[in-house]
Parts: sequence; C-alpha cells; structure tokens
Amino acid sequence: MERIKTIFIFTICLAAVLTLPACAGMQLIPRSANPSEIKGTYTLILYGCNYIGDIQNMAILVDEKSEHPVEIYALDAMYKIKRGLLGPQALSEANTFINCSSHTVWQTVLRRISDNGDRTIGYELKPLYRIWEFGLPEVLLSSYSLKNGKVTAYIRLEPGVWLNVYGGGGDFAGSDSH
Repeated sequence: MERIKTIFIFTICLAAVLTLPACAGMQLIPRSANPSEIKGTYTLILYGCNYIGDIQNMAILVDEKSEHPVEIYALDAMYKIKRGLLGPQALSEANTFINCSSHTVWQTVLRRISDNGDRTIGYELKPLYRIWEFGLPEVLLSSYSLKNGKVTAYIRLEPGVWLNVYGGGGDFAGSDSH
C-alpha cells in the first residue's frame, strides 16, 4: 500500500513538473548533431557531477553568437559555467565532465538546439549508460523553452529511473523485489 501511495504522489509531482515547461514558452526540440558542426566560441554549462555516483550529468554548449541566452532551471549549486571556449575545447571539456561518475558511460549523445528559424543556440551532450544499469541508456530528460528571447533548460531524471534510484522499489529493470 505504501508503494502505491509513493507512486501516486510521484505521478502527481511529475505531472506538475512536466506541464511547467509547456507553460513557459515555445518548446525547442534538439536534433542529432555531428561534433564537426561545433565551430566558434562557446559558453559551457556543466550540470551535475555533484557526487561520485551521480548519474544526472550533462553539458550544454551555448554558441556565444546566439541571440538567445540560456538559463538552467535548477539551483545554482547544480551547475557550473565556463565562458569563451573554442568549440573543440568546449566539447572535450564537456565529454570529460560527463564521465565524472563512478558509473561507466557507454556512449554519448550530441544534439543541436536551434530556435524556430533553425539558428543554432547550442548543443547538449549527454551520457548513455548500459541498459542493465538503469533500465534504459538515456537517464536524463532535457527540454528547452524559448520565451521573451531567453531559453530555459529543464533537466530531470527519467521517471522510471527516479523511482528505482530514489523510490526504493525493485531493481533497475522494473521488477518488484518484494
């Protein structure tokens, strides 16, 4: 019964969190990108890596020529910012950063974030883990909202992974251990 109550409360909270970005402005959909596209100068936003087993790690490379500043919807302590990095250096530092966890990164995924005119705002770099560790490779959900010329990035743990890591229920593949 306690597990059902926990899942119900989590579902209500998740619904509130998922509707927040929808109310915040136009949604931007990141698309697959090639590292060779990353040219110019970038501001590097490093999210996560707050403890040795942290899996909520990703990087956002913001093109310094973009007319849209990027803000992270999170506590200031959750991320760091480095400015004025050349593209290859920013990507290298981002890759090193997302490998900070004691969990092994299997692969990375790079996606381009663009505005409604297909102008590049920046890129996101996320770790992918082996499926047996957390039940799916991509554990972080990210969304981007453009409102009044500013982009707000929302980053959260995938709900099923969150339940397994913090909800105390079952193994990572989702079976009940009770």
